[in-house]
Amino acid sequence: MKQNGGEANLSDVNCSIQSDETNPKPTERQKSSFAGILKVFCIGSVLAVSLLAFPSVLPFVVAVWIVWHLVLVHRERPAYLPLVAGLVILLVKFLPRTPASITLSGLMLALIVIRMRTSMTLPRRATLCTSLALIATWTWFYVEWQVIQNCGRELTFDPSRSIVCLGDSLTDGMLPDHGFPDPLSEMLKVEVINLGTSGISTSQGLGQMQRIFSHDPQLVIVELGGHDFLQGKSRDQTKANLLQIIEQCRLQNAEVVLMEIPRGFMFDPFWALEREIAYETNVQLVSDTWLREIVLMSPYAPPGRWMPDSRLSDDGIHSNARGSKAIAQHVANAIHQMYGDSIFQPGYR
Repeated sequence: MKQNGGEANLSDVNCSIQSDETNPKPTERQKSSFAGILKVFCIGSVLAVSLLAFPSVLPFVVAVWIVWHLVLVHRERPAYLPLVAGLVILLVKFLPRTPASITLSGLMLALIVIRMRTSMTLPRRATLCTSLALIATWTWFYVEWQVIQNCGRELTFDPSRSIVCLGDSLTDGMLPDHGFPDPLSEMLKVEVINLGTSGISTSQGLGQMQRIFSHDPQLVIVELGGHDFLQGKSRDQTKANLLQIIEQCRLQNAEVVLMEIPRGFMFDPFWALEREIAYETNVQLVSDTWLREIVLMSPYAPPGRWMPDSRLSDDGIHSNARGSKAIAQHVANAIHQMYGDSIFQPGYR
């Protein structure tokens, strides 16, 4: 009986061994491989979201990668990959060649090379100095980014002079909507004149300057350049036309608000043209968030596809009445930076 019991126990052990062989537990190597795949997926997802980010939040996107780098440095782990991702974003977005953007890109490239070539951890003092330099340069980049969007000159509001909106169908509006100038006029104390014309380029906009000046505007809101790209016009020619529009307006003592046109969600083939012009000419810029919101809140993209009652566009590019109010608010915020509260109707600020 004891022998039979021993044989039974031995049989149970053998079955247990066979069961373990049939269903082996994950090895440390398998766990490590899974963690690596998950890490690559997460990094790729964050990078994709970063590339889709609006220009208005680009400094914060770069900051995420810099913070990630600093955390890895603190843990004494390889820290160059976050800097590579941040540098890729800066290069892909084709930023204006400003002192801060050039310095930040150069510093990130230098740190990437140092981190890749140095197998050992850097001395503590060197690590502290490079980290502080990176933080200081990013801060400079952020401040400069905000300055680009805001006109730095003090302006006086003249209630007797109008505001003229010059643009294509995004200004003109698609019936039954009449574009953002209508809701903008309800916010301001001055007359807002809509001279938008569907399909026009910057060259055709130049041809309307005398018509614009006949209204003696104190401010011209320019939303042009999208059709230049669609018609195959060069970036240089588009820039030259926009600069002429700004110059002619200033000769007539009229200020300019320039609306940024996104020509691609991830890559801008015109290399942040309006932002570059705003930097060079010190005009007020309306960041392209206004149009990206219209596209996102349309039937053809989430979250607009999921929230039909909140859509800002019915065709994926042109604003509906709700969208025109949203655009008008972005433009009003830019005007407020220039003239303060005095230009607004009571209750709008």
